[in-house]
Amino acid sequence: MTDLSAKENQVMLLPDGRRLGFAEYGASGGAPVFYFHGWPSSRFEARAADPVVADLGVRLIAPDRPGYGLSDFQPGRAIVDWPVQVAALADHLGLEEFGVLGVSGGGPYAAACASVIPQRLTSVSLVCSAGPFDVPGALEGMVPLMRWLLNFFRTNPWLAQKTAGVYLRAIWGKGERAVPRQIEERLPASDKKALENPDLRAALIASSKEAMRHGLAAAGWDGFLLAGPWGFRLENIRTRVRLWHGEKDIVVPPTLGRYLAQTIPKCEGRFYPEEGHFSLPFTRLQEIIRAARSG
Repeated sequence: MTDLSAKENQVMLLPDGRRLGFAEYGASGGAPVFYFHGWPSSRFEARAADPVVADLGVRLIAPDRPGYGLSDFQPGRAIVDWPVQVAALADHLGLEEFGVLGVSGGGPYAAACASVIPQRLTSVSLVCSAGPFDVPGALEGMVPLMRWLLNFFRTNPWLAQKTAGVYLRAIWGKGERAVPRQIEERLPASDKKALENPDLRAALIASSKEAMRHGLAAAGWDGFLLAGPWGFRLENIRTRVRLWHGEKDIVVPPTLGRYLAQTIPKCEGRFYPEEGHFSLPFTRLQEIIRAARSG
C-alpha cells in the first residue's frame, strides 16, 4: 500500500472554530463518496477499502465524528447536526454533490444526511446499519454485551453519560484489539474468517486506537445518541437508499436492517444468508462501492 499519511491526517476548521479531521482514500479525482465509521471507531476504518476504491475510480472521504481522532468534541451534539458538518467539509473540498456510505453505527448518520441534505447526495448506502433500538424485537439475536450496553444507554441515559467511559474502557481497553474478546468469540464463522485477513484486522485496530486517542467521551456520547431518538423520521426520507445486511449479524441484528428497509420509503434492501457484521462489508465491498459510485 502506498504512503497515505498526508491524505489520512487532514483537518479543516468548521464555522464554529472546531477542527474536523478526515482521511481520503482511492482516486483523488474520482467520484466522491463520504464514509461514516462505526461505533466506536474513526476515519482509519476506511483504510482497508483503499485498493478497491482506487480501482473503481472512487474518492472515499472518511471524516472523524466529533471527539474521535482528529475531530474536536462537540458538547450536546445531535445526530441531525452531522449533515451540516458534512456539507461544510464538502464545501471545503469544492464538492457540490457526493454520495454517503454509513457502516454499522455510521448508518444513522448517513440516513440523517438523506433527511437533511438530500439535494446534495448522489447516493445513500447503509451497510450493516444500526436502526432505532426502541422498535419491537430490535435487540433480538444481538450479542449479549452489545444488548446490555444499548439497553443501558436507552433506559438510563443520564447515568450512562456519567459512567459510559468506565464500561467502554473495560470492554475496548485502548483499542488494541480489532474486536473486543467478548464479541469476537461469539462471532459466526464468516466473520471470524474475514477477520483473519491481516489488512482488515490492521485497519480495525488502527481505527479503534485512533478513536480513543483523547479518551472515551466521544464514544460515550455516540452510544447515547444511537440508543435514543435520532431527531428525524425515517418515513420522511424521500431519496433512494440502498441497504446491505447479513442474516448472521450478531452485532447489529438483521431485524434492524429489515426495519430500515421497510420504513424508509425508497429503500432497496439486500440480505445475505451467510454474512455477518464484519464479513459483509469486506466480502461485498466491490458491490457496495460500485453502487455508491453509480448513484
